[in-house]
Formats: sequence, structure tokens, C-alpha cells
Amino acid sequence: MGVDELLDDDAFDPKKLFDEEQYSTLIIKRDGFDKKQNSVADILEALLDEKNTRSENEELFLRLKENNAQQMLMEAIDAADKPSEKVKLLAACWESCLDFTPHFLYFVKMACNADFNIALEALSVVESCEGDIDTVVLAEALLVVQSLEKKPHELIDDLTESIKQRIH
Repeated sequence: MGVDELLDDDAFDPKKLFDEEQYSTLIIKRDGFDKKQNSVADILEALLDEKNTRSENEELFLRLKENNAQQMLMEAIDAADKPSEKVKLLAACWESCLDFTPHFLYFVKMACNADFNIALEALSVVESCEGDIDTVVLAEALLVVQSLEKKPHELIDDLTESIKQRIH
């Protein structure tokens, strides 16, 4: 948008700023960020661009892995207001081949989400955790799943099975 468009009252429609289809609303607070953290924040924001090609996304996943961006990815997931943003960020967790084993319980809880797509991507992260998980954490994860009042979707059975396989 050029300066002339900004000054033209008819060209600028503030309602468009709140159109979820037009703009991403993910805001990453960058106060106190160093150069590397700002770079990762840029990558996370770029992931939400609807116009990315598959190869562009794969490059972003590679850059996330190179920067060990687990913590910032999780913070971005928490900050994302729109389910579609959470889905993309969750997918980036496993597609970047980062290991989220230390955050296993976090993703188990996300996999219990009523939104099927959020749950599916979180389950993919759970299943991609490669490290050893403490039996106390596994027991707590199983308790989280079993304490659901009702199953929000059929993925809960897969999640339960995935946890039980790690226990035995």
C-alpha cells in the first residue's frame, strides 16, 4: 500500500484489518530479543503466509530446526488466536523435525483439543517425540486423556494408544 492510498479515505478500509482471511493476527512480542530470536520470530510469522509454496515452507522448517526453535514455536502456538494459525504452527513442530520430547505433556494436552485439526497436528508431534519420557510424565499424560468427560473426536483413542505403547 502506497502513501497515496493511505491518505485516500476511500482506499483504506479499516474493517479489512480484522478480516481473518486477509491478515494474520499473530503478534510476537519482541522486547529484549537478540538477533537470533528476531530471526526465529520472522520465520514463525512467515510460516503463516497463505501464499507460501511447499518448498518455501520446507525452507522455513529447515531454518526452525537450525535455530532450535522449540520454545518460540510453543510460545507462538499459545499466542495464536485463530485455530488455523495454531494448526500451521503445530504442523511446523513435527515438519521441522525438532524433538519436542521434553514438552510431551504440553502436546498431549493440545491433542485433547476439541478442534480436530489442532488435535491431529498435536498428535503428530506426540508421535514424533523420539526421546525417553519419564514414567511419571507418561502416567500424567494418560490421566489427562482418561479424565476427559467425553471424547472430543476419535483421535483420543490413537493418543491413548500412543501413550500406552510408551509405558510398556
